Amino acid sequence: MFFKLVYRNSVRSHKENALFMGSLIISIIAFYVVRSLSNQDVMRYLKTLESDAIQKLFSMITVLYGFTLFIIFALIYFASKYQIERRSHEFGVYIMMGMKRLKLLLMLLLEDIGSSVIALLVGLPVSVLITEVISLLTVKVVGIGFMGHQSTWSLHAALLTAAGFLGVKILAFLILSFNLARKEVGTLLTDAPDNVRKKGYPVLMAVVQAIVLVLGILLLIYAYDSGVSGDAWAGTRALGKTVFTGALGTVLVFRGLRFVIDLIVRLVKSGKLHVFTFRQIEDTVIFKSGTLAICSLLILVASSCLAAGVATFASYDMYDKIRIDYTFTSFFRGDGSDPHKQIEEMGLAKEFSYLGELRIAHPYVVGDENYDSAFEADEYKSLMDELDPKFLYHNNWGDLGGFPFMIRLSDYNKLAVAMGGEPLELKEGELGLYRSESFAKGGNIDNQVLERKPHVTLVGKEFVMTGPVQNYPIVTDMFTTLSGAVIVPDADFDYFADGREETYVNGVLDRTKYTRSDMVENYTKLNKLFDSAGLDYESYLQNMGRQLFYLVAASYITIYLALIFLVVANTILGVQFLMGQKRTSKRYKTLVKLGADHPTLYKSSKKQINWYFGLPIAVAAASTFFATKALFNAILSSRTKTNINEMLPVVLVVVVVFILIECLYMHIVKRSSARFLETLMTPEREE
Repeated sequence: MFFKLVYRNSVRSHKENALFMGSLIISIIAFYVVRSLSNQDVMRYLKTLESDAIQKLFSMITVLYGFTLFIIFALIYFASKYQIERRSHEFGVYIMMGMKRLKLLLMLLLEDIGSSVIALLVGLPVSVLITEVISLLTVKVVGIGFMGHQSTWSLHAALLTAAGFLGVKILAFLILSFNLARKEVGTLLTDAPDNVRKKGYPVLMAVVQAIVLVLGILLLIYAYDSGVSGDAWAGTRALGKTVFTGALGTVLVFRGLRFVIDLIVRLVKSGKLHVFTFRQIEDTVIFKSGTLAICSLLILVASSCLAAGVATFASYDMYDKIRIDYTFTSFFRGDGSDPHKQIEEMGLAKEFSYLGELRIAHPYVVGDENYDSAFEADEYKSLMDELDPKFLYHNNWGDLGGFPFMIRLSDYNKLAVAMGGEPLELKEGELGLYRSESFAKGGNIDNQVLERKPHVTLVGKEFVMTGPVQNYPIVTDMFTTLSGAVIVPDADFDYFADGREETYVNGVLDRTKYTRSDMVENYTKLNKLFDSAGLDYESYLQNMGRQLFYLVAASYITIYLALIFLVVANTILGVQFLMGQKRTSKRYKTLVKLGADHPTLYKSSKKQINWYFGLPIAVAAASTFFATKALFNAILSSRTKTNINEMLPVVLVVVVVFILIECLYMHIVKRSSARFLETLMTPEREE
């Protein structure tokens, strides 16, 4: 009999708590996906290239897993508390009929274990399927190929997922059980009291609410402006100030929304139960404004993380058309060997469409080693300040001075032409400006300055800088990443370098022989040949490995966090609404006695749910627009920004998925609300 009761209660709970059950399954999927990351094909491949970085990533994921457990614990505790409050009258009846409190807690424990097992049985198989799809899609996009595909199933990840999930469920159950055991029977049998508004002066309160609303909007505008203009990225303190003002502005907006809702009640009067509906919404804003603000911020964080993940994925091109495939060096070996000659002797020079030297050096001050700065560019700096006073404040790499790198003009021009670019033409007494792609965000300002041909001094000799700014790669990867360098005519370069230059041999593979589909395999074969010859080199394969690492680390983690925050925010909103509806059940019962039918009550409830979800989503959507723009300005390269229209279809898909998730949660809450309203349609007998 006892177990039949447990079974019936479990079946009923699953029907009534589809929202909570769905959130648990999504949490399990997220747990397993992040814990099984090491079993995905792309991670196995990266271990062969960036093993140390991958180990650090796995260590970070362990910390992330613990952080997520804490968030999920809060979610489970909150939702389970709602279930206990919803069934408090039922528990009181059980005790009145003679059930021991210990047996009642055992019944709840068995129900909880049953729901947890069902969630695991559903969530884990779906998790495995999703990880397989993610793994296959990733290797397809990257171009690694399916030949080496291995199953992503991980018993270790499954056990950790189950252990973590059951652990937080049991911990939440123990805390709630302790609180339940301390309640008196009378407390359990009595419905939770309805919220009571504080009495005050309506006009004064309306004025205060309007002021709070305006203040909140002003703070949000300040935060938006700081993020979009770039002030927020000037430093940790500036970023913290922007985040704080944005969060405070969101809280104040929700505190002041009562003023707007009160205006709607007074000015718009249409439909049945119009006043009742908006008074219910107004009560929500009054008593749950903090919860709405927190949920709005969680949705903002989720959407921002999602945007950052998509932007990171889109900003990395694994097979950039403008690239150097190999960079060879000899100065690390110190034996004076010539990599170019060695490659020709190996018969591999024909594999390259370009194979040539690139020389760079710091200016060597001939005859005087007491120079504080070999390069004076005060006029250049003053012109940048004139065009954009905040540029150097936001970009400390924008300043040119000291002992910058010099690049030999003829070497650079040959390399630029090999990559399909135009050579830089310099006359006598002219210098060019070079910035690596990752530092080329101020290209427009640099070109505007170069159009004015500012005068500079290099080791005491006057030059005129001219443009356009150059940013073709000068080595395969991050061998040398230059925030600012000067391109110097050959004769001046040879004089200022004084024989102390660093020489790189760059190779561009023949694109007619090597295609994207077999690029990884061909890189691997060539690397083995170069390794056997003892050459020091950097290949694009390592470059791709680093980019893949950043892609996986940033995209996976941000999208994972977006999913977790989205689940938490929507579950809190749904559970909070259903708790509030139960707390105000006497109002609905009064309407039933006055003749309101179920369709009318359900229509009112749907409108309340639309507003209850719509308010935090609308505020989060407005904030997300500016937050995404600020994130794109901060994390995207200049080349990606110029092609940002190509990202719009991907962003559109993300927006559609986001809307579908919100609509799904709202639909589930509406169904739960409809079932609750059905229980109120039968008039209670009054003694």
